[in-house]
Amino acid sequence: MRFSRTVATVALAAMMAAPALAADDAGEHKFEKAKSYYTECQAASAEEFAAIKPQLKAFTDAEVMAETMNDPEKFFKLMAVLNDPRTLHVMANCSTEPVMWSTWLNGMTNYEKMTVASIKAMNPVGMFKWMMAPLNGNVWKSMAEHLDYNRYVRWAKATVNPKFYRPMTDMLTDYKWYEPRLAWFFKAETYSKPLANLTTVPDWKKIAATKLN
Repeated sequence: MRFSRTVATVALAAMMAAPALAADDAGEHKFEKAKSYYTECQAASAEEFAAIKPQLKAFTDAEVMAETMNDPEKFFKLMAVLNDPRTLHVMANCSTEPVMWSTWLNGMTNYEKMTVASIKAMNPVGMFKWMMAPLNGNVWKSMAEHLDYNRYVRWAKATVNPKFYRPMTDMLTDYKWYEPRLAWFFKAETYSKPLANLTTVPDWKKIAATKLN
């Protein structure tokens, strides 16, 4: 009985805190580190990062990813952006950052967001767009970007640059790499918003009113 009361108390507290936590986006990925990782690459500018940022958003938001996968134009544009060592450098480094882990954890435990993402992923309009993709000039335009000679020059330089492999080597060579990550793991704030997500009743009206492009 005592255990049941404790669980009920925690759940109630989380539900009461949910509105405040939902309004607090401090744990969400805001791309500051992504921008810094991109611009540390040779000949990479902040303007270029701003141009690819809309595509990278798909890896931080399930709804955006669902819309991207459901639309061949957006999908092939994303593939063109990914075919660049500077983009891979950003993604590999960000995937090891606690702020990114918080973004994924908060998103995966948000039932409302995941439900809307599922609806958008199954949008029948997307199936028609994929059927017509061979006739879509924008799809071919994105595919043609893979033929850019400069991309493969950057890849050749990146594969011989030790800094390109730092996301994998830092955890083996730098003990300080573990400090902020262990702090994130043991910090109560890391789990407060996900717990609130799991104990919050979804807004079914909002889900039902999901707009499909």
